[in-house]
Amino acid sequence: MALDTDIANDVIPGSLKRLASYHSDYGQKTYKEIKDLAAADPPDMKARQMKKLIEQTERLQQKSKGRPS
Repeated sequence: MALDTDIANDVIPGSLKRLASYHSDYGQKTYKEIKDLAAADPPDMKARQMKKLIEQTERLQQKSKGRPS
């Protein structure tokens, strides 16, 4: 699990950075900054997608490995 002080680019592996839900402009934000933006009212949709990538990195990597090339 990512720490609040972790930078998104350091936590998200390169294979997931090719997904449409990865937003490079949020890559230098900390996990806490992304969580705060995602929880805002109204929620920041890019931040919500980045939060999901950070929290579900392992599951998403397994899912992409199962895809035929």
